[in-house]
Amino acid sequence: MTIAERVKQKRTVLRLTQAELAKRVGISQQSLQKIEDGRTQNPRKLLNLAKALDCDAEWLLLGTACEVRESASSYTNNNSVSTSLETNLRPIITTLQAAQWPNITDLDERKFDWIETPESTSKSAFWLNVVGDSMMSPSGTSVPEGYLILVDPSLTAKNGDLIITKVADSKDVTFKKLVIDAGRTYLTPLNPNYRPIEVPNDLTVIGVVTQARILF
Repeated sequence: MTIAERVKQKRTVLRLTQAELAKRVGISQQSLQKIEDGRTQNPRKLLNLAKALDCDAEWLLLGTACEVRESASSYTNNNSVSTSLETNLRPIITTLQAAQWPNITDLDERKFDWIETPESTSKSAFWLNVVGDSMMSPSGTSVPEGYLILVDPSLTAKNGDLIITKVADSKDVTFKKLVIDAGRTYLTPLNPNYRPIEVPNDLTVIGVVTQARILF
């Protein structure tokens, strides 16, 4: 089943016309029609569309949950949980904090939102919000803007992994696919509209992305 078929199926179940659904999502009826006839594979307002259809955005886009490097696990949608660092809940941090991780001096657990992770996840792991559409793909693995990614610094990055790495001469971090080809290293977006970036072989990898998910 394609995203076009899933959207149409959910809209039919909810007994909504295209015009009614488009209004709830905040797009034109013509835009919704393009989604339902398959011309638009990656809706820009995916989160709004999923909310309007009362379904999970991962299922709507991919037909399944997005597991990047982990085997399937069960998760709970704890959006704000105060807990001990010794449990398998890991914090949602900012990109600035990710650039400094784990050397953050003020790690006050009360200042973070916490989300459950697999028991095998290291205590150094963290969640990070995805910004931008460079990792959104029309096929295969796709991680749209608004998703949360689980980053594990304890894992060694290998060719083909999705990683978080520091941007040279900057405090920023970037989320890309690591591609090593003919002795050269590239940071490759999943979105074909963006070009791969060649980087030094000794680039600083903050962590490997093991999972992507969405919270409502």
